[in-house]
Amino acid sequence: MKTAFYILMINLVFYATGALASVPVTPALDQKQLLVSADPQLAANKRLVYDFSRIVLAGLHLDQAPVFLSEDYIQHNPNVETGLKGFLDFFSKFGGPRKIPDTVDGLVSIQAEGDFVTFSFVNEMKDAKGSTYTTTWFDMFRVHNGKIVEHWDCDVK
Repeated sequence: MKTAFYILMINLVFYATGALASVPVTPALDQKQLLVSADPQLAANKRLVYDFSRIVLAGLHLDQAPVFLSEDYIQHNPNVETGLKGFLDFFSKFGGPRKIPDTVDGLVSIQAEGDFVTFSFVNEMKDAKGSTYTTTWFDMFRVHNGKIVEHWDCDVK
């Protein structure tokens, strides 16, 4: 009898507090903490992708791309040609270098396992009624011998 009462109370709390409603996705408050790993190789892989995201992607310091990307880098986004040259051709359309940010905009989390590093980001979208909501976007990278050799993302508009 007590168990049924507790289940009823938990359900009432969820409904009363709106816990079943959508919860906005928010960026991590401490990105440096996301880079920590007990495994030194996983920490190094996270740092490589994090610095690539800040320096090359956000800062557009394309001269630094060869430090992070292999020459035969594989790109799974159909809008960008594969290879370092394809990457540079695509990103050169966005202008010259900018100030390198200290953090990665909208970063929610970093996961690393084996050779893979996945970044999750806040992604703002509109529902069918035109209201704004947040969900996640991801970028996944494969690292080999200290360089990014492959990239995947999701095509969410």
